[in-house]
Amino acid sequence: MRLTCIVSIIFAMALNATSFSPKVLTIPTSCSSTKLQMNTAGFVVGSIVGGCTGTPLVIKATKSWYNNINLPAFTPPDSIFAPVWTSLYAMMGLSASKIYQSVGFALPLKVFAAHYVLNLLWAPLFFGLKRIRAAHCLNYGLLLTLSVSMKLFYSINKCASLLLLPYFAWLLFATRLNSKICEMNPTKNGYNNAMLEADLIKLQDAARKRVNL
Repeated sequence: MRLTCIVSIIFAMALNATSFSPKVLTIPTSCSSTKLQMNTAGFVVGSIVGGCTGTPLVIKATKSWYNNINLPAFTPPDSIFAPVWTSLYAMMGLSASKIYQSVGFALPLKVFAAHYVLNLLWAPLFFGLKRIRAAHCLNYGLLLTLSVSMKLFYSINKCASLLLLPYFAWLLFATRLNSKICEMNPTKNGYNNAMLEADLIKLQDAARKRVNL
């Protein structure tokens, strides 16, 4: 709850903040505030909706194999992920909208778009395919591309870059969590505890069906 409150405060502050570089393209006067608001809303909603694509996999995993594998003591409760990620995706969308309104779909936004795609691949990789070690490697790619994006954003709009700080902090935590999960559930010959637990559940379901025949 405390983390969610902090994210919400930063999000609210960013909505009222304006910090543009002199080199940034100014928004045409013909563009009404309504259009700007719609543009911002489109980025925010689009970011959240896109982030929800992996939700079914997450829900299925947390209700089956995920809580059966070895998890570190600092693993957050399942209930915290939805509000945290919703807030983070909203801030990502708001950040991207500020850059788009300043320079359009230029290099900074293209780099961030690539990062966003990598972000969407993580849930299917970890929760869907149960490739926890590959997902851990992907975390470092996420940190790298996010760092580059934040640096590029900062040169255009400091507010847009600062909006990504909570996400960067959460990503650092998620990387540490993923690392510890890999350590506690070692992969041997391409097989790990996540796959084992998922296979056991499938066998149990198959056994129940045979008993009920």
